[in-house]
Amino acid sequence: MDSALIEHASSQFLGRWKRLVSTTNWEKGQIIHQWRQSLIDAEAPVAEYSDDAWSRRVGNVTPQHVGRLRRVFERFGSAREDYPGLYWSHFQAGLDWDDAEMWLEGAVQNDWSISEMRHKRWETHGALAEEEPSQDEAVAGGPWDDDAEPPEASGEVTTGTIGVVQAPEGAAEAEEPEASDDQSDAPEPEMPSPAREEQEVVRPFAALPPLPADVNDAFEAYKLCILRHKMAGWHEISRDDMVASLRALEQLALQPADV
Repeated sequence: MDSALIEHASSQFLGRWKRLVSTTNWEKGQIIHQWRQSLIDAEAPVAEYSDDAWSRRVGNVTPQHVGRLRRVFERFGSAREDYPGLYWSHFQAGLDWDDAEMWLEGAVQNDWSISEMRHKRWETHGALAEEEPSQDEAVAGGPWDDDAEPPEASGEVTTGTIGVVQAPEGAAEAEEPEASDDQSDAPEPEMPSPAREEQEVVRPFAALPPLPADVNDAFEAYKLCILRHKMAGWHEISRDDMVASLRALEQLALQPADV
């Protein structure tokens, strides 16, 4: 059988698997968030609702992954429907980005894989060597679901509360290597060419002062618009016309108010 046909036949099942794990991770994050909030409301000691505390109670997930699940839900849970087609790991990749929403929107518009989204952002922010996504991050797209049942665990549930959370775990754990699945549709990032490395690094937003909310919203929207057309190869508008529109705004700002 031709390899291209095999790849095509497999892709739909890989997509279904990733969507299943993605959905499960959102649900886990919601459970952790609600558990944590219930203890906060009950004025429990901080140590009782830490990520480590949940890890110990469940017994088959690391505190680090508990933190990822919780934080991704808390930041993006209410807005994730605004980015159809993205996996949970898209959001996890942008968890610590202050401009994550722009790149998630870019991933929706351009059908970027997780590794492509990471690399596009890295290039736009100046392609600094020390900030380049690592090979593991760029290709695998970060952890999907690193829950792992300890070898000595019996799998028995001791309380009904934990049973609700553990019930779906077995299905996800049975086919554990989620992180590598993203390799099927996430090509290795293009390495900077020698010519690019010799160019002076430009970080256009590094010295930008804080902006009022309305200006910042408009600025972010225009920045995303520029990136969208840039990644599309300037098919709908030329780069020169885009720059001309920016210069027109500059002239408007510099023009005296009483003219």
